[in-house]
Amino acid sequence: MSMSSEVGHIFAAPAIMSLARHTQAPQSVKDLLAASAVRLLDSAMIIEDAGLPFAPIEESRTRIPLPSPPVLHAIRDTVARIASDGFGPHALSFFGMLGSVMMSLAGNSAQSRQVMRWVESGKTGAFCMTDRGGPNASQWRSGTSGTGPIRLAIDKIWAMNAEAADFAIVVARRGNSMIMVPVVIPPEVYAGATRKASGAPFLDGQLPLGNVRLDVDADADWFLSEGGPISPKMFLALARPWLIQALCAHAGWLAAHHRVEIDAATAERIAFLRLAAQNQAAIAYFDRFSEDQAMAIKWVANEVWSDLVVRGAVRSKADQRDLLAFTKMEGSSYRCFFEIYERNKRSRHVER
Repeated sequence: MSMSSEVGHIFAAPAIMSLARHTQAPQSVKDLLAASAVRLLDSAMIIEDAGLPFAPIEESRTRIPLPSPPVLHAIRDTVARIASDGFGPHALSFFGMLGSVMMSLAGNSAQSRQVMRWVESGKTGAFCMTDRGGPNASQWRSGTSGTGPIRLAIDKIWAMNAEAADFAIVVARRGNSMIMVPVVIPPEVYAGATRKASGAPFLDGQLPLGNVRLDVDADADWFLSEGGPISPKMFLALARPWLIQALCAHAGWLAAHHRVEIDAATAERIAFLRLAAQNQAAIAYFDRFSEDQAMAIKWVANEVWSDLVVRGAVRSKADQRDLLAFTKMEGSSYRCFFEIYERNKRSRHVER
């Protein structure tokens, strides 16, 4: 093993070890993440980190049960349809169902019934996470202020179907804190939001992105607080494995239609991704390693899709753009790598 790959394997180890709690990674996946870690190391890591191996991950003492909402059955069925039809025809319904997962985690029964009534009447929703201010909640422009009437400012970008949707579930910052809170914006309020398309649609023109701005007094019953401040993290830990399963199904569809050439190493990596995502989705609890596991799966997926594009295995520019976009959405490789590193950097082998 060369010195550069040794460093890469050391820094990729927390991600590999977190996944090994449910799925052992083949060497091709370990090598892929090691090469990615070498590229992603920032100056502080290179200068200040001693480069000691990370200690093995132990079991978590605290586990919070995760709900198993009925919509998960529909999501599973949709993944199967993506394998037959590609992601495009099912993208909006898939991400809409992920919004239903957020409702099940954070909404009370009255809020859930209200959203269901909107959906049954033919209205569509958008889930808005990415903020114009930056990736960290401390940088977000979207948040609440005031204690009399609560003022809600929304400045979200690149949200799926945001321009055409009738209502929205928006993740904002609560005051000056780092606490994230999901907020339901009703149709009559969302109609007054400033919205515009963001770039050309993805997935054969079937997945549009949009930017949303809104500044309004908020009603208390807009806030989804049933699951507490941890619910957005639980949502991402629950939703990311389903997104990875959908993307693996889409990659198989692209290959079947000769739009992507998948070699043996890539096939092994995709098979691992699919199994790891299924195993992660089957875990019925949230613990201190859940975020690492969900981000590690996303990191692996990002590198698999990027490698396909870099190697020239993706025929059309449109498909290249689609796959590269999903390496940036819902957690870029650097974001996944950095957060896993930050949570584990003090857990090292110490020579005695």
